[in-house]
Amino acid sequence: MKNQHDFFQGIMTVQVEGPLIEPFLQACTKRGCHITNMRRLDDSLVMLTIRLKDWKTFRQLRKKYRCKISIKSGKGLPFLIQHIVGRLSVLLAFIAAVVIIFVLANTLWSIKVDGLSPELEADVESKLNSYGVSPGKLTIGMKDPIEIQQQLLEDIPDLLWIGVKKQGTSYHLYGVEKTRYDIEKNTRPSNLVAAKKGMIIETFIKKGRPMVSVHDVVQKGQILATGQLVEEEDLFIHSEGEVIAETWYRVAQNLPMKQVLSLTDGFVESEYHLKIGKFSIPVWGFWRGGEGNFREESHTSDWSIFGFQIPVNLKTIDYFSIDRKAYESSRENIEKIGISSARSNLQQELDPDAEIKDEKVLHLSEENGKVKLILMYKVYENIAVTKYVSQGD
Repeated sequence: MKNQHDFFQGIMTVQVEGPLIEPFLQACTKRGCHITNMRRLDDSLVMLTIRLKDWKTFRQLRKKYRCKISIKSGKGLPFLIQHIVGRLSVLLAFIAAVVIIFVLANTLWSIKVDGLSPELEADVESKLNSYGVSPGKLTIGMKDPIEIQQQLLEDIPDLLWIGVKKQGTSYHLYGVEKTRYDIEKNTRPSNLVAAKKGMIIETFIKKGRPMVSVHDVVQKGQILATGQLVEEEDLFIHSEGEVIAETWYRVAQNLPMKQVLSLTDGFVESEYHLKIGKFSIPVWGFWRGGEGNFREESHTSDWSIFGFQIPVNLKTIDYFSIDRKAYESSRENIEKIGISSARSNLQQELDPDAEIKDEKVLHLSEENGKVKLILMYKVYENIAVTKYVSQGD
């Protein structure tokens, strides 16, 4: 019974050190303290066992008798509970961390839709929201991507096909719209007319009656092929075909003799942001001033846990110091740069099937530190465009 009583109350092994150990222990005993297992280690050092509730009395009397006391070990239910509570807090913290990571890894953070017009994309996002598929919601319990795909095809008639793919904590959708083929538009009576001035090189008339021949020079708006198959008869068809003509383009370039070259001197400063979903929190380097010339480069890390991409990323922005230096090019180099630039710009304006056949420098002069360059380009391109007519015309 005594052992059980000590277990529930708690006992401690205490070391007492000082010149007045005997008077100190007698005073503690008079106060009702229970002392057992006392062992004298030397003249001023004693090891003994006391009850936990007597510890307060020992502390109150130690200064009076100039004794130093220290706890060596503790046994009993109070110490066992304290040990369990200490371990329990670590366990609870670990469980909370696992739960938070699990929730973050199973939360839908973004939805990306590609390949559709803005109107149809908004319709898809609205339908997804009605299915319970929206950013910020847990993916546990959501429909399977295949079920979402089938549901979208059934609910949105304008979709020809749509793919739904789950990538970590985001959904990526790629859709294809149905092409509305306007039959009436391609059967309406029409002529082929010249979109610009040019000299005819080749004609490919699929439907309609040709009105021009090779080497004819035509003006803008001139009829190249007509849908009126027989003259003086009120019978028109839809004209189709291509008319390749030689056209001419005049391109002017003004280029400075002095060019400014931006070089990186090797000095770089970095700025770090912690991204959580769509939110960005500055972490380090955000106090960098905006003074000076810098070239900015940024990249974002992708973190994943157990194969699941989490919505927490580290964004790094590197600022490279720029040193701008001016140098002067020769007239010949400027001419080469101007010809190359003019050809590239013209190619971007032309249709993909158009072909630049020749170029000629019409004018080249230097004035006020700039080179003025005028070029003429010969281009082969289709100049036929459809012009609809009514049979009353």
